[in-house]
Amino acid sequence: MASVETTERLGCSLGFFSTFAIGTGTMIGAGIFILPGIALADAGSGAIISFLLGGLISIATAISMSELATGMPLAGGSYYYISRTMGAAPGAVIGLGSWLALIFKGTFALIGLAEYAQVFYPLPLYFVAAATGVILLVINYRGAKSSGSLQNFIVIFLLVILSLFIARVSVMVNPANFSPATSYGMTSIITTAGVVFISYLGLAEAASVSEEVKNPSKNLPLAFIASAVVVTLFYVATMIVIVGFFNPQVTGKSVTPLADIAGLMAGESGRIAIALGALLATLSTANGAILSSSRFPFAMSRDALMPEWFVLIHQKFETPHNAILVTGIVMILLLFLFDIEELARLGGAFNILIFILLNMAVIILRKRNLPGYEPTFRDPFFPYTQIFGIVGSIVLLPLLGGLPLLFTVMMIFAGIGWYSLYGRGKAIPEYNLFDLLENTVEKKEMQPVSLVKVLVPISNQKHESDLLKLADFMGSEIICLHVIEVPDQTNLKLAQEAYHEKKIEMDCRFKEEFESYPTILGHKREYIAAFDHSISNSILEQAEIEHADMIIMGWHEPKRFEYSHGVTNQVLLSSKRPIALLKGHLPDSIHKILVGYNGKENSVYGLSLAEKLAVNTGAGIEIISIISPDESQENRQKITDELESLVGKISSIPVSFRVLTKYSIEDALLEASNNNDLTIIGDSSERFKISLLGTLSQRIARHSKKPIVIVKKSKPISKESFNYLVKKHARRIYARLRGKRVMINSDISAGLV
Repeated sequence: MASVETTERLGCSLGFFSTFAIGTGTMIGAGIFILPGIALADAGSGAIISFLLGGLISIATAISMSELATGMPLAGGSYYYISRTMGAAPGAVIGLGSWLALIFKGTFALIGLAEYAQVFYPLPLYFVAAATGVILLVINYRGAKSSGSLQNFIVIFLLVILSLFIARVSVMVNPANFSPATSYGMTSIITTAGVVFISYLGLAEAASVSEEVKNPSKNLPLAFIASAVVVTLFYVATMIVIVGFFNPQVTGKSVTPLADIAGLMAGESGRIAIALGALLATLSTANGAILSSSRFPFAMSRDALMPEWFVLIHQKFETPHNAILVTGIVMILLLFLFDIEELARLGGAFNILIFILLNMAVIILRKRNLPGYEPTFRDPFFPYTQIFGIVGSIVLLPLLGGLPLLFTVMMIFAGIGWYSLYGRGKAIPEYNLFDLLENTVEKKEMQPVSLVKVLVPISNQKHESDLLKLADFMGSEIICLHVIEVPDQTNLKLAQEAYHEKKIEMDCRFKEEFESYPTILGHKREYIAAFDHSISNSILEQAEIEHADMIIMGWHEPKRFEYSHGVTNQVLLSSKRPIALLKGHLPDSIHKILVGYNGKENSVYGLSLAEKLAVNTGAGIEIISIISPDESQENRQKITDELESLVGKISSIPVSFRVLTKYSIEDALLEASNNNDLTIIGDSSERFKISLLGTLSQRIARHSKKPIVIVKKSKPISKESFNYLVKKHARRIYARLRGKRVMINSDISAGLV
């Protein structure tokens, strides 16, 4: 029996937009609805410059983070980049501080949510904030899938509603309101830039999921830079229309200036629309803080800088419940300790320190080589980008006030103290900044990755042997994929470690069945356990990593099959690999294979698979083609000639064909399948059509009493396929119009005669 290689992988389920949405949603969420009132009260019309200054520093830092992330695309974000550049002690400072700054932002969002909730119904402010915090805590503790999946929708909704708000208010702007821009003093502008800096904490949050991003060399730089640019543009544009609409002295007294302006322009409906957007934004920001609560503690735990208790996985809900619980409780307690502006200053202060160190990290790594650090994106403006980011941040930090500065200093000492008491001697990395500067850091070895031909996703043990048998007949290299679905609240690496430590039970029967399966001699086999937030994403991703020639999956009714039709449909829509769906159980021996043939691409591919299957099983093939009784004799003869030609090309196995005359293709195929051991049909839908499985394929699979394999050469909707569709349907429309014109001309001619 051939040996089985075993591999474990973490899924990369985040594309460009998902990563962009995490950063943008966190930055533009609560801040854009709450901070304008605070900023106007502190800096007047100069608040526009404050947001622009904060945005420019964030864009510079986003460029630096893009370089760091493509060189170190691992969970932990800013903590990981700084700890690997400067050592475990600075890493402890940043890890603890980033986590606490994230909590500050979550509390800040809860208060903002409660403020905007007053638009709908006046309730005690802190009661609404605390109650919302408790609800979010329970949802994330239990691992509700929807708590993470709504992020993309919320971001799109916010960008749309803000775009409409900016466009509508811009026609009412009074230029006189913009001057003088420094009526509150230049110092107030810089100080306010530090206050609003909490908004840009989303960059660090987006970086913390780098390990789960597809194609990081492309998507990470695009997502980081696009997030910073888009958020800056929206903040500045929003501030311009708010200041231009009416006097900053009036606006600065309001906690909900956007809703107030919308109310004046569109009445109660406009006010409610903005308030609804604000509720979604603040809810998303607060939820994001809890959702990401395990990111920084987990990264520190992996480096022996945090007790494992903090990131333990719940046996039932599979979430890092301790991290979620602590984060949620601290968020709620902070509601009663600080007001909303103090929270903004505290969170912004540590965010500034993070930005300083991130920009410094790029400069250090450009001058000294860190083994394994090979960024695919390099800042073309180095070192000017980093110098601007560092200097701009340093100017902001001391102007935030005594309490934020004290908080930052205390977090530095707390981080160093924690490292000294808990992490010294065991924390990773073992080297420090001086080792890196002296180039004494050891290199790491890279592990080779093997390739396979046929990917078999497994979710049903009773069906596993059938899929493996079919894969064995179809290909010479087989990979069995078992996807462990992980809740959005749980870091993938953390889930993997929890499974290894047996803190969560994992069904090992799939692997045991695969190892004991009597494979054909000489076939290479590999077993992959993939940890992912999305089953369909994992199947697609692993198929691409392994360069699989095809994917073989099971087809079952939703109640019987763990991979729902939603998963199958997503794979069919997005896969670049051909797919075979097996319905039913393969017999112990296969003697007769029926192939439904209509000359289209999927049926041609099905016939080629049937030929390979027949060679390996010794079976014979019967090809049937069903034509309508109304078909012309000329077309019948053409179909018969084509089938004779196909049979003549297959000489190694017994092949026959029949042409059946039936109105119902479904009935004809089902009747013919009863006399064969296995039926193979190509999916009835077109290759480039936006459909899943054709209705004919589904009906046949649902009613057949014998095993059936449905094959489809899937191709995702691309620019080429879209153009194909447009041209194809344009030709059809043109032909129909031309036909109608000919008929009309004929009628006219007949009338004239």
